[in-house]
Amino acid sequence: MRKEPFEKYVSNLNREDNSTWKHIKNKRNPQNNITITPNTLIYNASGTAGKKSDKEIAELFAEHLFEVFCPHNNDQVQEAEQDPATATQPQERLKAFALKEIKDEIQMLNQKKKAPSLDLITATLLQELPTEGPLNLMYIFNAIIRLEYRPKSLRIAQMIMIPKPAKNPTDFSFYQPISLQPTIKKVLEKLMLKTITKYLNPQDWIPNHQFGFRQAHSTVQQCHRITDGIN
Repeated sequence: MRKEPFEKYVSNLNREDNSTWKHIKNKRNPQNNITITPNTLIYNASGTAGKKSDKEIAELFAEHLFEVFCPHNNDQVQEAEQDPATATQPQERLKAFALKEIKDEIQMLNQKKKAPSLDLITATLLQELPTEGPLNLMYIFNAIIRLEYRPKSLRIAQMIMIPKPAKNPTDFSFYQPISLQPTIKKVLEKLMLKTITKYLNPQDWIPNHQFGFRQAHSTVQQCHRITDGIN
């Protein structure tokens, strides 16, 4: 009786819907069953250990993330910003968004299982708004494009620190930061990406060797490219 459902389960696995990978990935990585609390032993930057409060733990994580995401060479960044050649290049403004574009993008949101950001606005909440909701979003989005300025509320994300599997959970350097972005910001970025891809040809300014954050480009294709070059 146990063999029959197992054979049925294996026969239904395929590569098209990721059913094989979904079940294997949970078995590949060891799981941590340790919960971080204010009384958990956590190391600070000097290597000494002790019991920390919530605020102290948050400050340790903030210091660590600041060091990790700090630019390597500030001089190069300043030189790039002061380069007169880049400042004189013509810049094209994005076209204003239509109400239908915003409504369609909101309806395509599929984030029912994703946690909201600090504003607690979910995809379902945006999808249930009356017509005045998307209309006001259209005014806000078009003002952002016209003024080239993003409100502070769309520049703040909630950081959740997840302990890495099979790592020491008492060391804050072994944590993976997860950024919870505002849902309204995600809608705006999707609209901007579609506009940029439609009116500005990405092939003109994205190098061929860049595979990250591109459609139909993954690690497998990058390995094919390197292997083809070696051959």
